[in-house]
Amino acid sequence: MARFVFVHGSWQGAWCWRQLVSFLEAQGHQTMAVDLPGHGQDPSPLESVTFQDYVDRTIEAVKASSGDVILVGHSMGGTIIREAAGLAPDRIRALVSIAALLPPPGATMLGFVEGFDPDYLAQILWAPDRRTARISPEGVRRFLCSGCPAPVVESVLPLLTPEPVAPYETPLFFHDSNALNYYIECLQDRVVLIGLQRTMHADVPADRVYSLESGHAPYLSMPDELALVLQKIAARS
Repeated sequence: MARFVFVHGSWQGAWCWRQLVSFLEAQGHQTMAVDLPGHGQDPSPLESVTFQDYVDRTIEAVKASSGDVILVGHSMGGTIIREAAGLAPDRIRALVSIAALLPPPGATMLGFVEGFDPDYLAQILWAPDRRTARISPEGVRRFLCSGCPAPVVESVLPLLTPEPVAPYETPLFFHDSNALNYYIECLQDRVVLIGLQRTMHADVPADRVYSLESGHAPYLSMPDELALVLQKIAARS
């Protein structure tokens, strides 16, 4: 059985993985889901959060797990796990990026975001100082949780937190890792469009690519199907 550590994307927290980890644990796998600083139940002040804080929290979770792990990151989390793998190479056997941002060395995540669909960007609500941003309820329904059942979407809305901007502005330079590298495409994604997903995982070659007919959040819209893909990855890794 495998040990999975899950890293969420923007605005979310460890809570977003609940359905998925229930499927995996029922099959005997071990799981741990991370609250990144300033997200979920973590009280870190948003104005002080850095990209390195995200990486450090992820490495803490990896080291707290017994044995080596499969590290799973969604969207922004894909960038975080890539850096964590280079800093804890002896504890991570595989990386799984779900509709993830994979900036080239020296680039920032914000550089990718600025190229997203203008209709999606219009749903991002900036704080007056532009150091944090929220996503509107309409943005959650149409983009972040597209394809999710309506009750799931409504349950998500009160759990979302503002996102600090500083990590998105950080130029990224990744350490090398020998971990196996997998990418899960979300074919109906309205946030990270499939063309961009494919450009990114071609530039950071994956050992294998899997595809789901899902929007941006398959752990909410089709957790059982996502769990089956992760079990295939565990069997290969």
